[in-house]
Amino acid sequence: MKIRHYSLAFIFPILLLVSAFTALPAKAAEQVLDLDRLAVDFTNRESRSISLRVGSADGISAKMNFAVLDSTGRQIAEFFPNEIMIDRFWSGPLDQENFARVRTGDPVIRINLSESEATRLREQFHERMVLLREERRKRRLELLGEEKVDLEEQINELDVESVGLKNDIKSIQEELKREKSLSERHIDDLQEQVDELRDERSELTTEREELLDKRNTLLRRSSPPQDRISDLNTEIADLDREIGQFNLEIGDHRDDIRDLREESRELEEAIREVRDQQRELDSEKAELQLGLKEVMREIGELKKQQR
Repeated sequence: MKIRHYSLAFIFPILLLVSAFTALPAKAAEQVLDLDRLAVDFTNRESRSISLRVGSADGISAKMNFAVLDSTGRQIAEFFPNEIMIDRFWSGPLDQENFARVRTGDPVIRINLSESEATRLREQFHERMVLLREERRKRRLELLGEEKVDLEEQINELDVESVGLKNDIKSIQEELKREKSLSERHIDDLQEQVDELRDERSELTTEREELLDKRNTLLRRSSPPQDRISDLNTEIADLDREIGQFNLEIGDHRDDIRDLREESRELEEAIREVRDQQRELDSEKAELQLGLKEVMREIGELKKQQR
């Protein structure tokens, strides 16, 4: 195998080129921070923190220190990266007065602090974080206290409504019992009258059929007695009217029986509807009680965290 030999004059320029490209990322990171073009990107009122659009990909570390400037170039607040992401970082809580002066777009510069100054800055942030957590805990306790009162009031209202529904059910049941007792007796009386009317109608129908037979027999004669046939027609017509009247009375009694049974069914349906309302109310109350239990649990945990 033939071994090729390269001169240093050929290799050295290549090494310089590789070295230059290898140094680019670090240089680029320095340039991003040294360009003096950093600015506040977001502010979070609840946590009193600010965010910049640079992160770990830009070389940001928790040891760095920064300051927000106002429009005149004066420092508003000093801070350090507390939560670092790839393309942005968030500070810890700023002093309340200084945070109120910070606006989105305010310029930010990197600053150099002594070790003691950097330590003190981080101690101040820690103290504010503790105070902020305590403020949040108290606010949450207040909100939970209001929610607890609201849930208890809703449960009490449901209890009152539940008592009313139970009284409604009891009242309807008593009314249904009375109605059924009266309607059953009334229905029995009506049914007895219907049976009697049917018997009388049956007798009239039999009598009518006999008259029809007599008339038909007379009509078959060679010389039918017209006077007698006319009398029979009159009697048959009278019977038809009586039978028709019986049919009307029987129909009226049947309607009365149907109405009485319908009244009972309506009362039974009313009971079912009220019971459905009671079940819905019980379900709603159970959900509220679960919510109240969760609120009480969270209140207990927050009280344990009290300093």
